[in-house]
Amino acid sequence: MRKGLLVYNPVAGGRTHEGEIRGVVARSRERGLFLHERPTTGPGSATEIVKRSLGEDLDRIVVAGGDGTIGEAAEALLGSARPLAVLPTGTTNVIAREYGLGKTLAEAERHILSPRTRPLTAWRAAGRASLIGMGVGFDARVMTNIVPFLKRHFGRTGIGWTATREWLRYEFPPIEVTGIDADGKPFTREATFVLSANTKRYGGDPVLSPHADPESDLLDLVLFTSRSTKTLMLFYHHLSRGKAGHLRDEGVSRMAVREFTARSKAGYEVEVQVDGDAAGKTPATIGPAAGSVRIVVPEQGM
Repeated sequence: MRKGLLVYNPVAGGRTHEGEIRGVVARSRERGLFLHERPTTGPGSATEIVKRSLGEDLDRIVVAGGDGTIGEAAEALLGSARPLAVLPTGTTNVIAREYGLGKTLAEAERHILSPRTRPLTAWRAAGRASLIGMGVGFDARVMTNIVPFLKRHFGRTGIGWTATREWLRYEFPPIEVTGIDADGKPFTREATFVLSANTKRYGGDPVLSPHADPESDLLDLVLFTSRSTKTLMLFYHHLSRGKAGHLRDEGVSRMAVREFTARSKAGYEVEVQVDGDAAGKTPATIGPAAGSVRIVVPEQGM
């Protein structure tokens, strides 16, 4: 009987998961993996739980939660070869979708014992670990101002309501972006909304940048420079269609970078999000790459 640790967020995605977790534990035991259950108790607790387990003889770490909980667990596993299996129970579940695990816990559970893994680069961003990317400006303001009740009970629909409200009043603050590009050269740009992509996906299935590679030590930086409410609406409309049409929109550019810092030039600080969670305000830095973790992925042919 192999042993593993199951860290789970009991209220991920706005609902309780104890029943699902008990089912995972029982089914895993039947398949030869005994899982010790450990619920998270608040921000940062997943990191501490996993750190305490590193001296134990465990076959793998399993995390049931949203992308934030997965990022916390990954932070503790940087530099370790121990596999990280993902059971998505959050609102958008970008990591699970990016690595072909499915959109739900039930889909991903089929792969929990897979022997195959792939690396996932982690970054330091605004004082925490990031697996997906950092945003400065519009989307960060949405995540900062979202009504918890709407996100908890309506998921992405609740986020959409807040996004519409913030879109109507977004003032397009000037943001200076300085950093190191893919060739190791310094650069300076200016934008009114900044996004970086470690994973291709963003907010679920939409592809923010088809050029992003979560296994590399580069981020894809997407800069929105327009000051038009209509153009911002079109950006998200084209993004949702999944064909990278938003990268051809007026005032949108992209580049590969090793790190960057965003600073507000508006006379006030601007909101920041990391992996879909509000993460304070500017100035904010992401990179360089902090290392990688091994994500359990489906076996070939599954």
